[in-house]
Amino acid sequence: MISKIKFKERHAIKIENDLLRVIVIPELGGKIASILRKDKEFELLFQNKEQVYKTPQLYSSFEEFDASGFDDAFPTIDKSNVLINGKNVAYPDHGEIWSGKFDYRLENERIILEYKSAILDYNYKKTIYLQGDRVIAEYNIENCGETQFPCIWAMHCLINCEKDMQLFFPKGTDKVINVHESKYLGEVSKVHSYPITKDKNGNCIHLDRVLDSSANNEEKYYVEGAVKEGKCGAYYPSKDITYNVYFDKEKLPYVGFWVTEGGFRGDYNCALEPTNGYYDSIDIASKEEKILVLQPKEILEFKIEIELQ
Repeated sequence: MISKIKFKERHAIKIENDLLRVIVIPELGGKIASILRKDKEFELLFQNKEQVYKTPQLYSSFEEFDASGFDDAFPTIDKSNVLINGKNVAYPDHGEIWSGKFDYRLENERIILEYKSAILDYNYKKTIYLQGDRVIAEYNIENCGETQFPCIWAMHCLINCEKDMQLFFPKGTDKVINVHESKYLGEVSKVHSYPITKDKNGNCIHLDRVLDSSANNEEKYYVEGAVKEGKCGAYYPSKDITYNVYFDKEKLPYVGFWVTEGGFRGDYNCALEPTNGYYDSIDIASKEEKILVLQPKEILEFKIEIELQ
């Protein structure tokens, strides 16, 4: 079933089957605002703490808005200045998609969302539908111009944290690299073993767990190098629910991880982030030569599958 609804004062689309109910807000970047496993009454996504969504502009600061749900970060995560065909192009904070107003249509129980870039010559298309206990998002990003440009796509999907939850990084992960100055993990670029490492004081830390919300902490790190498997997720023992993300490891070869354990605005959420950039900014990813450069007339196609099992 698919229908138009109001969600926190926004026009939204609800799509549901026997197991899942999903809410999408086209006018806020095609944000997936809610993924509910109905029989368990389990909401996966961190929710907007306000009763309404504020309206961002193209160059708004991401942290000044709701920071909730599943947004697409494209063509960057960190704001960047990029020289393209001799001209400086400013890539907005967390990209431009999250603040874009999408056109949409409903077709064969699918939501088809489309957006034309305001800063580059590309078209962005996302199709969302349900299949059993999975939410599937298919992407088609086309460089319509005559000039190549570097771009990072990242899955900025903020899920609720629980102290006893277990995190699953792709199989084969044995090292992570810290990319955010941390009171536990130390300086940027420090490499740690996974799933257990030592903090700056020599104490053991389990990187496949989260701290309590009172920890007043935040972390950001990446699996070191390309992943060996296109799957990651988390287990919530309180509801006996496993959250799995399936992705193409050839198209999205890197995985970042963000967590705020009360450190950012008191929020308690985390995000496993399959991406094609290593890491976060166009400058860093370009220097590492771990970034996609979308060629003229090239189309980037991939899909993300979210399973609540």
